[in-house]
Amino acid sequence: MSQPPFPDQPAPSDGTVMVSTTPIPLTVRVIDDDRVPPGETGFGAYLADRLVARNALPSELIDRLPLAALFADPVPLVFQVGLGIPGIRGTLFALVPFGPMQAAVEPEEPWAASVPKFEAEAAAETGAAEPVLFPLGILVRTARDRKFPGDLPREAADLLRTALSGETHEVVDRVLDDLLGAD
Repeated sequence: MSQPPFPDQPAPSDGTVMVSTTPIPLTVRVIDDDRVPPGETGFGAYLADRLVARNALPSELIDRLPLAALFADPVPLVFQVGLGIPGIRGTLFALVPFGPMQAAVEPEEPWAASVPKFEAEAAAETGAAEPVLFPLGILVRTARDRKFPGDLPREAADLLRTALSGETHEVVDRVLDDLLGAD
């Protein structure tokens, strides 16, 4: 896969930007990671068998989510980025269909069968489930590694492209060095 196209997106007035991709085939699966807090389950997002992001959510939620169904088809990615420590940081989200997720996490009340659901009617009208943001993980670029210091939208697009293409090198070591003040 070549690099995904990124539309031109201006920076909002609050100092954050959002960039997005066209739909990308991701696989999301549970992973073992000693850093995951008790009561949570870690998962990784993979592009062509390469880990591009990881996160943790409450185990009860992960156990109930149909991860394979949510990521059965390619999904667009949304990357929300802002300035922060140690440089820029942002959350990578996948836009997944609302229908399967809703069915997995909302218990059905006995009286609900007689009441039409807005989401179901909207999906029936459009023929598709409404998308929701699914948090895949945090991406960080240190201040000294910034390629476009005066252009946050361009920096965000480049960071996302770098993560998806597998061009990240020793990022964790650089972040730790910056946080600990080592050079």
